[in-house]
Amino acid sequence: MNEDTHPSPELPHARARDVWERTDLLWSGVFLTAVLLSLFFALQDETLQGKAQQTAVLLSLVLLLWHIGFTVAYRRRNAWHEVIAFGLLYNLGIITLWFLMVRVDPVFYFVLFGLVSQFYLTMPLAWAAGLTIVAISVLLYSQTLGEGRPFNWQIGSIYLAMAAAGILLGAWIHRIIRQSVERRILIEKLETAQADLAEAERKAGVLAERQRLAHEIHDTLAQGFISVVMHLEAAEQALGDSNATAQQHIVQARQTAREGLGQARRLVQDLRPEPLEDAALPEAIQSVAARWAAASGVQAAVTITGEPLPLPGNVETTLLRVTQEALANVRKHAQAHSVTITLSYLGDVALLDVQDDGVGLAGGTAVAHETEHSGGFGLVAMRERVGQLGGELLIESEPGEGTTVAVSIPLNPSL
Repeated sequence: MNEDTHPSPELPHARARDVWERTDLLWSGVFLTAVLLSLFFALQDETLQGKAQQTAVLLSLVLLLWHIGFTVAYRRRNAWHEVIAFGLLYNLGIITLWFLMVRVDPVFYFVLFGLVSQFYLTMPLAWAAGLTIVAISVLLYSQTLGEGRPFNWQIGSIYLAMAAAGILLGAWIHRIIRQSVERRILIEKLETAQADLAEAERKAGVLAERQRLAHEIHDTLAQGFISVVMHLEAAEQALGDSNATAQQHIVQARQTAREGLGQARRLVQDLRPEPLEDAALPEAIQSVAARWAAASGVQAAVTITGEPLPLPGNVETTLLRVTQEALANVRKHAQAHSVTITLSYLGDVALLDVQDDGVGLAGGTAVAHETEHSGGFGLVAMRERVGQLGGELLIESEPGEGTTVAVSIPLNPSL
């Protein structure tokens, strides 16, 4: 009944409901009880007989149904204050029915105790105060001019005090509503802030751990491999051509050390903060492609098709890594002049194509069967990573016609 009474679905049900929502049944019960009690006492009145008694019962039933019907509609609409006419129709209806009931039997004046609360539960404060004055005026008319009695200021003062009391009661109800809404909004903001803080702390912790691991690997494994390579090169120079067997072992050891150094550097690169930390996947791929083009001198174009939407973190990371690995292979082997990267959002699947115009592969699509020892460990690892997500990585190539790395990953809640 207030503009801000729509609770967030994340909040627990009991707390998300405002005070007026938790107590509207109480006020409705007070109103219904007042009507039923008034009807009970009216039926006990021996002066109320025949048609008058039937009229009292009929008006009471109509009033009860009017109230219940609007209450059900109100609970579904949940926005009476935003549509003044809706609440005004309801309240004018109960005032009219109550006035007719009072004309049948004065005992129905008792309904006024539950009537006033309905104004303030269903209307803005100013409108509710006006309806309170209308109801008190109806009561004053019924007991004076409506009964053929003269109006006097003493009676008017009494009813004026009653109207003031009703308005104060309504203002108190509205104060409770406003405080409840403000408290709910504050709780919602606090919970949102807590969730944001927890997420920020989690990301900071992940980044810090990745940085720590990267530094550890760089300071231990990478530096150790560099030292091994340097010592092996020195030993090779010292031996010269005097010992072919030793030379062969040194060359093999140096090659192994260089491969280990390359893997250590690759791991360090993977552990560094990614472009995805500060950008969406399309922007991250464009940034990677731009940096790669600047470093390699090969043109790189990025095309996005479909409506970009947030993807699960592991899917975005995998697509970015495949892009980086494919570009690295193009730079090393393809002798290409241009590369086209296409990221497609197709609703239930994400597609990534990295196509170059290089020399292609002598074995056609044989790269699909590459092994760690063939120098294609990066793509093998990427294929395994894509496979874990239920996707597929394919490599299409013909000699002299370039190479295309294609990845498709299904999007579903289990990812």
